[in-house]
Amino acid sequence: MPNIESWKESLPQIPEGCNVPLSGPIKLQGRVAIITGAGGGIGQASSYALARAGAKVSISDIDNCEETIEGLKSIGADFIYVKTDVTREEDCNNQANSTFQKYGRIDILLTCAGIIELTPIEKLSLEEWNRVINVDLTGTFLSTKAVWNTMKQQKSGKVICISSTAARIGGGLSGPHYVSAKAAIGGFVKWCAKHGAPDGILVNAVAPGVVWTPMTLGVPYPESVAPIGRFGRVEDIAEPIVFLASDMSNLITGCVLDINGGIWMTV
Repeated sequence: MPNIESWKESLPQIPEGCNVPLSGPIKLQGRVAIITGAGGGIGQASSYALARAGAKVSISDIDNCEETIEGLKSIGADFIYVKTDVTREEDCNNQANSTFQKYGRIDILLTCAGIIELTPIEKLSLEEWNRVINVDLTGTFLSTKAVWNTMKQQKSGKVICISSTAARIGGGLSGPHYVSAKAAIGGFVKWCAKHGAPDGILVNAVAPGVVWTPMTLGVPYPESVAPIGRFGRVEDIAEPIVFLASDMSNLITGCVLDINGGIWMTV
């Protein structure tokens, strides 16, 4: 039976910069985060959560972010707002460049910009298909591409994408275009995680179930459908996102984290 203490001593040293706190609050002081789709819902809640943890935040949305801006001001956050259409490469590049010019680095990207439609395939037009794919999937790609070289040069970065439980269960409350986009994000995350790892870029996604946002108020299911007896609130998604953005998750990459109260087992 090997001696435990001598076994511990024989372990290789943890590389400098990889040590993480074993307990205590998550701290993101000195980190800079870009959040797309920050005008409401998960993007808005995550902007607040990242800022409260100490991050400087660059928020964007295709619509105005007045409510989010006022919320960030109320908590004394250091932030900028850049109006962005994530389907336009020049807009994504502009947000990345504006953020770097302001703060000198980009540590975290959270891609929350997205739309959901319920149209069944027999009624689905090519125009609507392309619109959902362009925002939910292409927007994720363009936002990630815009920060990639900066993160490579820094030899560090956290990219967090938004997938969905719909990708696992085949919809339920969404059409085939939304399901396809969110399923594809899982593959995109794995490619980026594999190729980003040598440069210290960790890439993950969260897959929310039903979360109460302005987009989901028409959900026809009762909350009792979920095994835990309720659907998600935006804060239920924002806090795990902060974890994935922090040093607490430095051994996690290529992961799609289910956050759904177990609803995928029942729907």
